[in-house]
Amino acid sequence: MPTHQDIREVNRTMWSYGEYRHVADLLRPGAVDLIDRLAPAPGTLHLDVATGNGNVALLSARRGSLVQGLDLTDEFFPDALERAERAGVHIDLHRGDAEELPFGDDSFDLVTSTYGVQFAPHHAAAAGEMARVCRPGGRIGMCNWTSRSWTAHFQEILSSYFPSPTGNQGQPMLWGDEEYQRELFGDSFELTTERRALWYAFDAEGLIAFFESCFGPCIAARNTISPPGRWHELRAELVEMTERFVTTDSRGTGLPVEYLQVIAEKRERR
Repeated sequence: MPTHQDIREVNRTMWSYGEYRHVADLLRPGAVDLIDRLAPAPGTLHLDVATGNGNVALLSARRGSLVQGLDLTDEFFPDALERAERAGVHIDLHRGDAEELPFGDDSFDLVTSTYGVQFAPHHAAAAGEMARVCRPGGRIGMCNWTSRSWTAHFQEILSSYFPSPTGNQGQPMLWGDEEYQRELFGDSFELTTERRALWYAFDAEGLIAFFESCFGPCIAARNTISPPGRWHELRAELVEMTERFVTTDSRGTGLPVEYLQVIAEKRERR
């Protein structure tokens, strides 16, 4: 039976592959929209969980927030710090686990995660930690992929060929369900949710080529799957699935990728 440490190290290694900054560029519009919605004031104490290369952290810091970013892997931190320097802002970065946040109770006015915390193996533990470090009257803001999104179908196919060696780690796309969010955070939070979508300006072949070149889990599957010919089967299935999502409209050719935006305000203690 794999230990929590085993699971953490496998995930840390997997997410460290590739050039995540390119994937982060696709996700940035969701970060912009979330921070615009949250509108943190100068001096806001802000923790960004699964910060990656700092999309949300930098946007908040530019508004004057005092930002701490945490991620399971620190390979993305040099890029985040370089971006912060170019923007003329400061952020503090920590390598750490979303299920064991190294901060005290009620430490932050704002806690966020965009397309990240939902991949923590133990959902209740990760949600509980975010809730614990958020002060009463503070807010949690998230963007989570939904079960009907392109991302969900992509992950499902990838997992069918390349099951996790660490066993069942929960169903990440449950975080994209409004009722599941209410179960996770309970009566201590007032939730507002909205289904939104990113726009990926690719055709099917182009999008899969992009992800196999820079997305850690995809690279891990390609490098590990056996026999090697099965990668070509997996890739063909990914392209076929993606073709069902691709459309052409006034924006050009691309596909909408659905996510759930969540704003959760922590009730004051009575």
